[in-house]
Amino acid sequence: AQNNPTSSTLNFPLNDDRANGVTAALDGSGRLSITYAAPVLGPTAHVIFDVTGYFTADATGAKYVPLTPGRILDSRDGTGGLSGPFSSHVARTFEVIGHGGVPSRATAVTGNLTVTQQNNLGFLFIGPVAMNNPTTSTLNFPLNDDRANAVTVALSGTGTLSVTYAAPTPGPTAQVIFDVTGYFVSTATSQ
Repeated sequence: AQNNPTSSTLNFPLNDDRANGVTAALDGSGRLSITYAAPVLGPTAHVIFDVTGYFTADATGAKYVPLTPGRILDSRDGTGGLSGPFSSHVARTFEVIGHGGVPSRATAVTGNLTVTQQNNLGFLFIGPVAMNNPTTSTLNFPLNDDRANAVTVALSGTGTLSVTYAAPTPGPTAQVIFDVTGYFVSTATSQ
């Protein structure tokens, strides 16, 4: 625990919900420490932390293979087979395996998830299962703010990912982009 950290994991202005992908080591007791650092003492903030995966110390996990970043989803021009904006609370699924250099044996990918041209504030969720009403966010954003977040996400059993745009009410729309930057393969099959 550090009361006065010298580096940041997530920066944000006042009144802006914001998410960030984090890979962090646990302490010797399996805990994480979070510090809210404002310019002066006294302000408070609420923090939400969603666990999306973990690393093990042995070699039974997966091997990471970096890729030259490749755009595999862009709803503005139909890249990835999803043309047109995402409607709020309607999950949409796109193929990952076989696109951007991701092989059929991949079990998860890393990438950059971006929102643009949204007509309401909200959040994006990305995961292996389509959910119209996700309970966690991957990328939070206000109105009129192109915003991106790095993600590490497991693929579905058929090699797809699903994205949901969630606004406070049904009806608003947003354009979604996903650039793949790498993938994970089981160490049992990466030989």
